Amino acid sequence: MFLFFIYSIIKIDYLWSFFTIIMIIICLIPTLIRIFLKIKVPYLFDIFICLAFNFHIGNGLLDINSIFPIYNKFTHFFSACVVAFIFLILLFVFNEYYRGIAVNKFKIIFDVVVITMAFGVVWEFLEYTSDYLFNLGAQPSLDDTMGDLFADTLGGLLIAFIGYFLINRGILKNFSKDFKKYFDEIIDDD
Repeated sequence: MFLFFIYSIIKIDYLWSFFTIIMIIICLIPTLIRIFLKIKVPYLFDIFICLAFNFHIGNGLLDINSIFPIYNKFTHFFSACVVAFIFLILLFVFNEYYRGIAVNKFKIIFDVVVITMAFGVVWEFLEYTSDYLFNLGAQPSLDDTMGDLFADTLGGLLIAFIGYFLINRGILKNFSKDFKKYFDEIIDDD
């Protein structure tokens, strides 16, 4: 991402320089959680979040979509998978250790899909706003927007489907057992 930032400065694309800085800050959130909240957030979160943003920067700054038309849909699908996975973990942990957030595994799966779709809608609002304010061309047509939302939904459904099996086989419980101790400390502090 730092290389994209440097490239955007060299290209004199200050808008993408700004977007890249915002994305770098967002990518630092898992590290900040590790440092300040002392929660062992898996490094996979860092990798997936950075990859998702790198794909979006690649599309916006390098215009990869003009070479590979499916690239934009892949970017939305991958980003939706990342969002869905993060919320799958969060909802499962809260449900498993702090009853009342979700009723059962089917509710968790449903919520993962709905939250992922909502994030896709928010992203499309951001694309619309960037087009309106900066004329970026992020939403060239209604078909593009609907395709992006469809890709977001597929990403959420895929992770929900995988999550169902991870919950049934106890894999998600083993993966998230370390979180309980850290959430207990956070909740007890309040």
